[in-house]
Amino acid sequence: MLKLRPALTIGLAAAFVTFLFGGWSIVVIGLLAGAMTGLNYGQRSLKRTPREIGQEAIVPGLVAAGMVVLGGVVFSYVVTPAVGKPLAYSLFLKFGKTAVRMDYFFVLMISIVAGVLLGALASWYMASIQGLPEHTRRARLIIVLVVFLLIFPFFEQITNMQWMAAVITVQIFILLALGLNIVVGYAGLLDLGYAAFFAIGAYTAGLLNSPQIDISWNFWLVIWIAAAVGSVAGLALGAPTLRLRGDYLAIVTLGFGEIVPVVFRNLITVTLREPITRICFVGCDPVKEVRNACLYACTGPLDLTAGEKGINPIGRPLIPFTPENLFGANYLPWYFLILVLILFSIFLIRRMHQSRIGRAWMAIREDELAASQMGIDPVKTKLMAFAMGATFSGFAGAFYGSYISAIFPGVFDFSVSVIVLCMVILGGLGNMVGVIIGGILIMGTDRLFLPQMATLLKGFMTATVLPNVSHPALRDFLTFSLDPIQFRLMLFGLVLVIMMIVRPEGLVPSAERRAELHAGDEAAGAPPLEAEVAAH
Repeated sequence: MLKLRPALTIGLAAAFVTFLFGGWSIVVIGLLAGAMTGLNYGQRSLKRTPREIGQEAIVPGLVAAGMVVLGGVVFSYVVTPAVGKPLAYSLFLKFGKTAVRMDYFFVLMISIVAGVLLGALASWYMASIQGLPEHTRRARLIIVLVVFLLIFPFFEQITNMQWMAAVITVQIFILLALGLNIVVGYAGLLDLGYAAFFAIGAYTAGLLNSPQIDISWNFWLVIWIAAAVGSVAGLALGAPTLRLRGDYLAIVTLGFGEIVPVVFRNLITVTLREPITRICFVGCDPVKEVRNACLYACTGPLDLTAGEKGINPIGRPLIPFTPENLFGANYLPWYFLILVLILFSIFLIRRMHQSRIGRAWMAIREDELAASQMGIDPVKTKLMAFAMGATFSGFAGAFYGSYISAIFPGVFDFSVSVIVLCMVILGGLGNMVGVIIGGILIMGTDRLFLPQMATLLKGFMTATVLPNVSHPALRDFLTFSLDPIQFRLMLFGLVLVIMMIVRPEGLVPSAERRAELHAGDEAAGAPPLEAEVAAH
């Protein structure tokens, strides 16, 4: 029983997903649960050969997949009737413009068989490759991950799971978290205004590729300009904060993050004049002003950002020899585009982390005074961290603006910075794999699980609870107050509190960060002489 405890834990966590969604989610979650179980057992196994390790992980994989199937069955026969849906409703498989109707019971049987088989197979394979040499194991893991990422969107569209919109949003925030990890995880600079660079990238794309000021540049050029503008903004924020540390740095960046959305909200009557002669260059009326001095032809002050109305529409990417509406309502091109941006960002960040500037960031994070004495320029190092972090936020902002084809200043509030910071802390400071896992957990909960929980809870109240409640005040409370989405920030805050108490280094921290946070524990558990040496 003790040997199966990790499989039961993984299966129980995965079963929560199928408990909320059921149907085809059993296949995807069963596969993922089996892969995680195999990875766990493969790393702990005492067997020597890949074959022996894989065979040992088959039963735990079946157990984890069985828990996933149990969650899907509970959804079908307990949750579905409780929310007022008939058990025998139909699902559709979509093949392009053709939809095939299938009975739900038939879908459930296929999902159960596929989920169990794929879970056991994934557990066997992921465990067996743990016995291979490190370079071979890493190559196999990358191949498996690439195959899953390529197949998943097509499976999602065929089965009509309706996850893709949430998945793309998760990917956008993962790109943001990778950039913030440079500032917070590598350089140790607490940035609470990261949403400002996200807004700058989005508004740059909006101004250069929309009818707002009659400029329609190509998206493939605009996204690089947005990254460059974000980098310059990072330098502008970093320059006045070079002498600040800790709480003071956090307060200054927080103020910057609050200022930027206000600026974009109020750039609706822009006029630029020469301060001495008062000749108007931008926002002038050519009839009343000097014609040859007006740099931008308009009749009066320039509405640059449209205030609360936002910039709408924003141009979308165009690829030669493809339909103009390729990046339209179809989610597949957006999924692969943001996936390429994430992979490109991971490659660049990894190269920087392994370079001289990456080692300088870590030295500044551990001890700025000692690093400066060793010849590291703290000014250039900090500015580079702010600039690089803001660059990837500019990428994400430009993609976001084109993806939703509109931007509004209210989107870039303080909660965005907090959520991205939660992703970095939860996943593990200084570790890109941990940051990605934290992003999937935080944003998956925010954009996928909580809305589904709210839908199921509303259906449960309407079909089961409210018909038996006669008191008007209690009915209003149950109808409008019990909404999981309203408690999202409280849940994220609670997760942070628990993580800081139980595992302050995060779920998958870097080795350096783990050593820093647990140096006192190691010294306390060492022999007296070693503890004394460690203390000095």
